Formats: sequence, C-alpha cells, structure tokens
Amino acid sequence: MGRKAAAAVSALVLTLALASCGERPRKTGVTSAGQLISATVRPAPVPAPSGKPVLIITGAVTNRNDDTAVAFDMRTLDALATVTTRIHEPFVEKDLTFTGIPMIDLMARAGIATTATKLQLHALDDYKVELTMADIADRGVLLATKIDAARIPLSAGGPIRLIFPAGSTLGKNKDMWIWSVDSITVG
Repeated sequence: MGRKAAAAVSALVLTLALASCGERPRKTGVTSAGQLISATVRPAPVPAPSGKPVLIITGAVTNRNDDTAVAFDMRTLDALATVTTRIHEPFVEKDLTFTGIPMIDLMARAGIATTATKLQLHALDDYKVELTMADIADRGVLLATKIDAARIPLSAGGPIRLIFPAGSTLGKNKDMWIWSVDSITVG
C-alpha cells in the first residue's frame, strides 16, 4: 500500500473512531508519518476515577480529567471495551478471546493533540513499548481488559494488555506485546 493510500485509510479509521466516541469530526487527515492534521470537536469527558486509576494517559492529550492527565478506572475501561476478538496468543501458544478498546478509539477519547505522532506504553514492571499513530490505526490493535470474558489477572499480564490482530506485522514481534500496562505517554 502506498503512502497516500495508507494515509487515506488512517484518516478513515480515525474519523470512524472519533465518530464512535460521540464526536462530530470535521475534515480530518493523517500524514504519512501518522500525524493527525486537523482538529475535531472535543470528545465526551472521561469520568474521574472512582478509586485507584488503572491507566493514566499523559502528554499531548486535551481531554484531561485531572490537572495533567486522563485517568481511567477499571469500570470506565470496561465500559469502553466493546470489541471482542479471538487471536493466537504467542506466549501461551494457544487461541484466546480478548475484549478491549481499540487503541485508536482510546486515543480519540483521551483527546489526542493534533501534533501527536507516537505513544509510549509503560508496564507495571517498567517495560516500555513505543508505537506510532499509524501503528494503532488498525482497530484490531486493542487495549484488552478481559480474557475469555473474565478480567485479566495480574499473573496473566493483567489487568490491561496490548493485543494485536491476527496477521499483524507489528504483532509478529513479541517485543511489542506489553502486559500490565499502567500508563501511556502521548508525544
């Protein structure tokens, strides 16, 4: 796929993701580097966590629910987790069913800035993975909160895991799979 076609697909995915968050997107586009190139209407507010946050998104986000970040509790993430997929999990080497929120939808809900081009995911064990906006344009890239319809236990990489769709080039690299995600920095 050429750069123009990839940018058009990314723009369409982003527009659909923003529309699913209750927004009315204006004309949007994504550069070949995956950078959002026009503004949209502000997404619906994210409720403040009712307890300890399980995910904090900082950096180039505009829909903050505290002074510096967008914080999510498990209840809010579960409410956003509307996509279920069955994939071959490369570490346990068997097919599992995950439920989660597409990363592109999560970023739209966080109100990513138009200048955002990359994300750094951080895990409880201090492991880090960096993705571009183009990497998460595929709605099959999920931040999963459930495995086989149950919460993901910490012993299985929970409570939040990054999941790649079947056949994903990026997902073939086991180093990109990150478990126990606790924060995302948008840059």
